[in-house]
Amino acid sequence: MYLLEVLSGPLDGKTWPFEREITIGRDDALAQACLALDRYVSRRHARLQIDGGSIRLVDLRSRNGTRLGGQPVVGEVPLPFGVPFIVGRTILRVTRA
Repeated sequence: MYLLEVLSGPLDGKTWPFEREITIGRDDALAQACLALDRYVSRRHARLQIDGGSIRLVDLRSRNGTRLGGQPVVGEVPLPFGVPFIVGRTILRVTRA
C-alpha cells in the first residue's frame, strides 16, 4: 500500500492511498487523486504506476507539465519514495503506507 500526499498547495495535507496505479488530475471523473482547486492541473495530468515494488511517474501530456527534481518529466521516470514532485502548482510525494 502506498500513500500520495499533498505537501504544498490548495489541498495541503490531503492524502490518497493506492495499491496499483493512481491518476492525478483536476477532473474527479477522470482522476482518483483530484486536485480541483489547482487551476494549473490538467483534467488528466499524471499517473503513478507500480513497477515491481517501485513507482514510476508518467506525465499524461499535460498542459503545464510535471516536474521532478526541477526537471520536466518526459514519458515515464522512476520516482523514489519520499521525493517531492510538482503537478501544476501542487507539490506531492509518495510514501509507503
